Amino acid sequence: MSQQSDRFQETTDDADSIWYASVSLADCDGGDSACDADDTYMKRLFSGIAQHLNESVRFSADELRTLANISVWARWFVVAASFALIGFRDDYTDTQLIVMMSGVGIEIVVNTVFHYAVWKRKRLRWQWLLAMAILDIALATLMIGIRGGLDSYYYVVYFPILAVFAVIFASFRIVAMLTALTVVAYVLTTLLVGDGIQTELAEHRDLYIRLVFLLPVVVSVNAVAKFERSGRRGAQQREQALLNDRLELSQTIHDTAAQAAYMIGLGVNEAIRIAGTSNNELKQTLEATSSLTKSVMWELRQPIDAGALFEGAALSRVLRAHVLTFDAITSMTTELEVEGKEPPLPVDARTRLFSIAHNTLANALRHSSANRVTVRLQFDDESVRLTVSDDGVGLPDDYGSRGRGFANMRRDAELIGGQLVVESSGSGTGTTVSCTVESDPAWWSEASGGEFRRSTLPES
Repeated sequence: MSQQSDRFQETTDDADSIWYASVSLADCDGGDSACDADDTYMKRLFSGIAQHLNESVRFSADELRTLANISVWARWFVVAASFALIGFRDDYTDTQLIVMMSGVGIEIVVNTVFHYAVWKRKRLRWQWLLAMAILDIALATLMIGIRGGLDSYYYVVYFPILAVFAVIFASFRIVAMLTALTVVAYVLTTLLVGDGIQTELAEHRDLYIRLVFLLPVVVSVNAVAKFERSGRRGAQQREQALLNDRLELSQTIHDTAAQAAYMIGLGVNEAIRIAGTSNNELKQTLEATSSLTKSVMWELRQPIDAGALFEGAALSRVLRAHVLTFDAITSMTTELEVEGKEPPLPVDARTRLFSIAHNTLANALRHSSANRVTVRLQFDDESVRLTVSDDGVGLPDDYGSRGRGFANMRRDAELIGGQLVVESSGSGTGTTVSCTVESDPAWWSEASGGEFRRSTLPES
């Protein structure tokens, strides 16, 4: 969510720079006071326009990429339809054919470059979408002019162009403005080329129908898109509120229950030392209590350390702190090995991989009697692999039917498109649990920032 806020601010700054850079106030001849008044009026005017434009282009990176995909494929459809329309008729002059093919060629080249940027998940800007829409309208108007103005059927191309624009920009005023400019361009083209608009009622009626039905189509598409975007923004705000609650809960657990469990553990260990060997039954009870206390302390560490993941911390960084805590609580020799460069994983992938690692370590603490545990993270262009191995007693044959631990880990793996593999002979050779998730190209995209936002891990 923080990355989305950065994108919102970025689009706001871009819009401001566009509007203010486009204004060059002329020198005033009416004195300083008149000049100041004109300057103030113009600044307020363009400030209002910029503010309204900012509200219309507040895209997150995911929204912008989705809208760019819609724009690209809609344009390919129009290009394909244009070739079909050209092929249906053979009465074009050489000049008309050259100009029309040149226009379509320009559209293909520009859309290919744009499609490549979307496919490679390059950083996108909303200004590109606006420029593409203006180019589309200009080329469509050129086609109409070549084919005789009012007699041309190319006016239908305006509908998909303006519909896509209405989906991209939420502001009705901006959409209405571009629609009005399109109408003006179409009317001027029909007046200036071919036979113009004759006095016959039929031609007036045809022009009226084409213009009148254009606006409700655009308005309807814009209203639906605005409603859908509003619902998505509401869901994102609710998700952010839930994440904030989780972060607050993790800090509360750290400050209360975790500290209390740690002090209880110290007290039990001190009681074991004092009891010595004078009372074996008491010593066994205290040792069992100590083991239970360690298990409780370890379970409390999950929400505490996982809180950093919701703040944007890298999985390897959080897992390293988690492994160090496990080593300190259990006195098992535990280490983390990281291979490759970690991509900017989605928060859902990070939290579920973290949960699998935590639950595997919890099983090692309770059941393995291991002396050494190794956690390994492997990153490459094709997959992300998490492996947890111990040198304990292994698992029984019916481990899958005992409790819900492994079932929960398999569910976490499946929810992120991964696969959980458990290897154990049960003969004292240890246990290895691994989860492999295929990489998504989006994880490496520049739109994701390429880096993790800094976060502070709670101290143990």
